[in-house]
Amino acid sequence: MINRRTFLRGAAAIAAASATSATLTPGRAQAEPAAGSAGSFRLGMAGFTFAKFKLDPTLEMLQKLDVHYLCIKDFHLALNSTEEEIKAFHEKCRSHGVEGYGVGPIYMGSAEEVDKAFAYAKRVGVKIVVGVPFKKVGNGRAASTEILKLVNDKVQEYDVKYAIHNHGPDMPDLFPCAESIMSVISSLDRRIGLCLDIGHEYRDGKDPVKTVEQYAARVHDIHLKNVTAANKSGRGVELPRGAIDLVAFVRTLRKVDYQGMCSLEYEKDMDAPLTGIAECVGYFRGVMDAVRA
Repeated sequence: MINRRTFLRGAAAIAAASATSATLTPGRAQAEPAAGSAGSFRLGMAGFTFAKFKLDPTLEMLQKLDVHYLCIKDFHLALNSTEEEIKAFHEKCRSHGVEGYGVGPIYMGSAEEVDKAFAYAKRVGVKIVVGVPFKKVGNGRAASTEILKLVNDKVQEYDVKYAIHNHGPDMPDLFPCAESIMSVISSLDRRIGLCLDIGHEYRDGKDPVKTVEQYAARVHDIHLKNVTAANKSGRGVELPRGAIDLVAFVRTLRKVDYQGMCSLEYEKDMDAPLTGIAECVGYFRGVMDAVRA
């Protein structure tokens, strides 16, 4: 008997094969849901997935995967990049059919780092900053409400969204879950919200499905992944192989009319991630197509 999970895994394998063989005419954006339409969230890629790769091989992999949106990490485009370097970066991305839609995560522990991050976002031309406002505590880091006050001023000055990334049980003092973020931003400008890492949320013992439904208005970005367990021992795996119910998650995204990005952050096999990423991309696209509002 074929159950839902078996069926979706089979569909994922077929879709993954298609994803790795896809080609995209340089400079042509794939048809994506129009912003503002129901259930118009899109699939992108978190730049950290390619932490061990320079920009050229990163873009080549995205082109093979037929993925067109990248959240830019500073190892691909440095925070002190010049206007000329930023222009060259965008031109190279466009030649592979890729758009840098946001920057980060960027860790900000001082007023100078806040200023630098928002000025960088403006130069790059994006409207969302994924960030982590922190203060130093001993040898570690903890959430900082003082830095958040500076961020609150900056989102108003620059008219950009600021999405705080949750870190799970490994960093209990540095925004382990969505609730810990909402407890300090609820009274701030609504452009300050969540970059919901659903893997870390689940590892912290929370249900990402309920989180999205509860905080929908403040979910500005999503880091998409799956993990093996709802505790600190949970490790990252390919999307169809983990414990998070991604069918229910997508159904809820459509229910709340989420219009942001679901950026895959694949942290397994980071030296050779393409096969695993392709499985994730194929599976998630299959789920998006199958689950309609």
